[in-house]
This record gives sequence, structure tokens and C-alpha cells, in this order.
Amino acid sequence: MNDSLKTAQKILAHSGEINEKEFSLLEMFTHGGPIGILVMICLFLLFMLSLYIFFERLLTIKRLSNKNSSIFNDIKDFIHQGNINAALDLCKRTHTPEGRMLYKGLMRIGKPTRDISDAIENTAQLEIFELEKNVGVLGTISGAAPMLGFLGTVIGMIIAFFATSAQDQASAQMLAGGIYSAMANTAAGLMVGLLAYLFYNILVIRIDRSVYALQLTAIDFLDILNKPVTH
Repeated sequence: MNDSLKTAQKILAHSGEINEKEFSLLEMFTHGGPIGILVMICLFLLFMLSLYIFFERLLTIKRLSNKNSSIFNDIKDFIHQGNINAALDLCKRTHTPEGRMLYKGLMRIGKPTRDISDAIENTAQLEIFELEKNVGVLGTISGAAPMLGFLGTVIGMIIAFFATSAQDQASAQMLAGGIYSAMANTAAGLMVGLLAYLFYNILVIRIDRSVYALQLTAIDFLDILNKPVTH
């Protein structure tokens, strides 16, 4: 009776070790062989690149947006006063997309409205391009990361089945170990792709708001120039 109890305890302890091994995330992500580890390193680098682009763009857009509150009203007052030089100086000192766009418009005061409008529009396009800098990379990562993870899984599955077929008496445990290690690449790829997709859409929303603000400023600026000055 005691021998049977000891045997049962050994079986339970061994089973606990197997279960712990199966659910070890560290082993799951590092047990995929050289190819699996290489895929994980690439996914990690893509994840770090996504974080860098997201926070760099987010802080940049936020910093530029916070400075756009009062510049237009000040320039409007200068134009009504006929003090164009003061308005130009204010635009030079305001390092924002709005300031640079208004500077181009002010430089063309006295020319046809069409020329002023084209100058403002071209400058706005350049500023939008700068706001969108590297944002497209996040869109690429959101699509490439899952495919890279899936590629690692397929290669890992091929290796696992090949190793199993080479054994005279392949066990289900050996095959399952190779499969779950390979599937870790897909899981990692999906997580990186999902985060990059969320980062991309958050930045697109913020950029759209900035573009909308630039459009409103351009329209209001042209309205000021076309509105007769009353004394």
C-alpha cells in the first residue's frame, strides 16, 4: 500500500513538472530553435520600433498643437492694424505648422488671392507630410509582423514534423512540444501587429485633427484678406 502511494505521488509530481513546462512562456518563446529565436528577435525589434515611432510622433504632434492657440488671433490683429512686419516676425518666432503656413501667406499679401491660396496650400501639404513622417511604417509593421510570425510557425512545424518522422518511436509529447513552440511565433506576431495597428490609428486620428485645424486657419486667413477693413 505504501509503495503504491509513493508511486502515485511520483507520478503526480512528474505530471506537475510537465504541466509547468508546458505553460512556461519563457520556454515557449525560446524553445523554437535557431529559426524561431531569430523570428522572435525580429518581432521584438519591430515592437521596439513601433514604440519609438508612436511616442516620438505623439509627443511631436502634441507639442505643435499646444502652440496653435493664440497665434492666429494675434496675426489677425496685426493685419487689421496694417502691421504686416510684426505678423511676419511672430510667424518666424512660432515654430509650428500653422506659423509657417501663415508666413507664406503673409509674404504674398498684395498678390492675387489665387497665388496666396496656392502658397498656403503647398506649405500645408509639406507640413502634413512632416506630421505623417514614419507613421506609414507602423501600418507596414501591423501587416508584416503577423505574417513574419506565421512564417516562423510554418517553418517550426516543418522542423517538428521532420524531427518526429526521423524517430522510430515518436511520442505525442515530442510532436506537441514542437507544435506549441512553433505556434508561439504566430502569437508574438499577432500581438506586435495588433499594437502597431492601434498605434497607427491613434496617430492618424491626431494628425487628422491637426490637418483640420490647418484647413480652418487657411480659410479664416483668406477671409481676413478678402474682408474690407473698416475704421
